[in-house]
Amino acid sequence: MRHCFSSNLKLTRVIFAVLLTGCVLATSLASCAHKVSKTHSLFITMKDGVKLAADVHLPEDLAAEGNVPALLYQTRYWRSYSSHRSQAGGRRNSLLTAIDKLFLINGYAVVKVDVRGTGASYGFRRVEYGPVEVLDGYDIVEWIVQQPWSNGKVGSYGISYTGTTAEFLSANEHPAVKAAILGWSDFDAYKSPVKPYGMQSDGFLKKWSQYLDSLDGNNMEGRSVRPVDADRYGAMLSDAVAQHSENVDVYKAFSPITFRDTSDRDSDISFHVASSLYWREKIENSGVAMFVMASWLDAGVADGALLRYNNYRNPQKLWILATSHGGRHHASPYVVSNRALDPIPSRMDQWRKALDFLNHYLKGMANGVDKWPAITYFNLAEEIFKETDVWPPKGTKKIRMFMREGNRLSFKPPEDKIGEDSYTINFEVTTGSYSRWMTQMGTPVLYLNSRNEMDTKMLTFTSQPLAADLQITGYPVITLYVKSTHSDGAFLVYLEDVFENGKSVYINEGGLRAIHRKVSKNPYVNQETPYHSFAERDAMPLVPGEMAELTFELHPTSVLIKKGHKIRVAIAGADKGNFNRIPAQGTPTITLARNKKYSSFIALPVSERNADSLE
Repeated sequence: MRHCFSSNLKLTRVIFAVLLTGCVLATSLASCAHKVSKTHSLFITMKDGVKLAADVHLPEDLAAEGNVPALLYQTRYWRSYSSHRSQAGGRRNSLLTAIDKLFLINGYAVVKVDVRGTGASYGFRRVEYGPVEVLDGYDIVEWIVQQPWSNGKVGSYGISYTGTTAEFLSANEHPAVKAAILGWSDFDAYKSPVKPYGMQSDGFLKKWSQYLDSLDGNNMEGRSVRPVDADRYGAMLSDAVAQHSENVDVYKAFSPITFRDTSDRDSDISFHVASSLYWREKIENSGVAMFVMASWLDAGVADGALLRYNNYRNPQKLWILATSHGGRHHASPYVVSNRALDPIPSRMDQWRKALDFLNHYLKGMANGVDKWPAITYFNLAEEIFKETDVWPPKGTKKIRMFMREGNRLSFKPPEDKIGEDSYTINFEVTTGSYSRWMTQMGTPVLYLNSRNEMDTKMLTFTSQPLAADLQITGYPVITLYVKSTHSDGAFLVYLEDVFENGKSVYINEGGLRAIHRKVSKNPYVNQETPYHSFAERDAMPLVPGEMAELTFELHPTSVLIKKGHKIRVAIAGADKGNFNRIPAQGTPTITLARNKKYSSFIALPVSERNADSLE
């Protein structure tokens, strides 16, 4: 039997409400409460005989409405649950989130399914987002369109894991599927959130794995997954949960994997098979329209959203916010410090916009969705939204800022033949437990508004005060020429805004494990940044004492650096609590070159309007 992680029940209880629904909406949507005329909970049988548990919710006015489109929600985190006791002393069911209710009162059927090997569904899973799970979507849609209440049109929606299943549903190329809401979804699970920069997102992965184990064993404190209606005494639920004991332990399965092309030993499936890129041709052929919500501060979801937009033929509208995972809290370090703030826009407005998108593609409403800008994105510091139909936006150029003597960052390249800085890795450097990586577990993004103390533990280079405002929008790219005392190491780079009073604010970050430094052509999509395959065949250990070039992108961002502020680049070799230690043993010392032959620099995507007046 699987270990139930009883010591982690408190943890799972705290985050349960967030991840069960992909971040439940704030109480502002409580006004959407709606009586559902009929809710069925039943099994849908797949082609191979495996039964998946589903809740079917129909709008109250279905008789007057006639047949309606359906919205499918395929979840890893239980479609619904029962509390063992409510405050009144009896059992309480949680069937619908505020998002679901919003859709119901606007004339949609809502179908929520426990994916294979989870919740009350039968089967087991050797991998997350596996091909069998994806292909189950076809059978579910086939069942939906055969129901007497269905008008033959289906959409999908979700946040986080369920946002990814919403995209993968289109890979089945079922003609009934017309639109998908992709909220903070995974595009390439290797790069985000499991192995960012070729390292392991250890803090996130441990907590996520423990949480999944409790879910799969039906070991959540005070809650139990809801059985289907026909299972009055829970016998079928017990049988299904017993099958889940064969599920893979995510942390144990992923931890030994270094390379993107390495197959999991239990499933023989690599990270690539569990990514959107693997299904690209089928997703494009489906023609499914996508409304994609992401955030500059949430793991790598914005990067995935932009890669999809620039490469997939599907009709797409992007909304890139400055929120925590799932759009739950505002995350801009320019206004957020040590406590969570309401998101911008509100959760109500986020999902009203998604509803408009669905109404256009599933109900044919002429509501202006076709005239929306392709990309709406939040500009940090200015704290407003901007719009563009191309990425990067028109009028963007790259300028270089060079590492110079005296820890300076300059628009002028070095002219000296000799110049270098030595830095011994400080493994206490961290972005904390409320970082862009831990927000994937439902936490807000906090404590990034003042990085001064952490800057003292890193190798930093800071510019002179800017002579004019500087608009940065896109992917910064760093090029480092380094020597190391070790054959491997983590290279993490932070872009910061230093205020006139000296306060240093985190903007974004990038990184690369040294053995993955080989740059090649991306075989899957076109991209504007250096491509690293993270494949075993391309591994290049450092030769201690020899010069090596590392060039890699930082996460995309959009920020206004104001006149009089300074730009800082901070270089580290660790992010304690977020990434595993590289190397596992020993403490590397790196030597960074900053001379005429080896000019380390950062290339910033900036607005042409003020680029020439900076220095």
